[in-house]
Amino acid sequence: MAMPNDADWSWLRAAAEAPEMTLEVYESLPEDLARRIEVVDGTAIVCHSPSEKHQAVQQALLMALSEAARKHDQSQGTCHRVRHELDVLLTEVPLNFRTPDITVFRCLDDQRGRWRGKPRASDARIVIEIVSPGSRAVDTLVKRTQYARAGIEHYWIVRLAQDNGPVNSVEVLRLISDGTYATEQVTFRKKDILAVDVLDPFEVALSWDQLDEWL
Repeated sequence: MAMPNDADWSWLRAAAEAPEMTLEVYESLPEDLARRIEVVDGTAIVCHSPSEKHQAVQQALLMALSEAARKHDQSQGTCHRVRHELDVLLTEVPLNFRTPDITVFRCLDDQRGRWRGKPRASDARIVIEIVSPGSRAVDTLVKRTQYARAGIEHYWIVRLAQDNGPVNSVEVLRLISDGTYATEQVTFRKKDILAVDVLDPFEVALSWDQLDEWL
């Protein structure tokens, strides 16, 4: 694909409107533009940057889960990574990938084919979405279905008070035998002492104060 100059966005519009966004087309995009899209059934979807408070909650989750994963790996001899806004490949044909707010995944072998350096759904242990005003239906319905179909075992949905923080509730979902998610735990700020208290895939105990740390 021909590369545009900085002022010419017609090529990106053409790629987004093409009959199908394939892995080949996606790989040809400049990194700074590729990171702004997700792809659903071969169609590119432009992602808008989240609010400052959304990012603050995301940072708090990233720090807390990274520490929990580190402790687990040290005790069990395993290897996990915790990253924010990293593409997760759901299917290659048709191309489907999403960019969760937080992904906890097994350490990768960088030589595993074309999706090098980024996790596939089979690598992901937990994906987390923080609901924004414009993403409520996508996060609670569409992505819930997509992540379940891809076989990701744990999906957390974080809801913000008045859609802008602080965190009001955390819903922890687990994949069950029929290939859908069932709610395993829902916590509410005004009701529960801990925001998150789970043992699987590893122990995570988060207070509301921890989630407020970067606000």
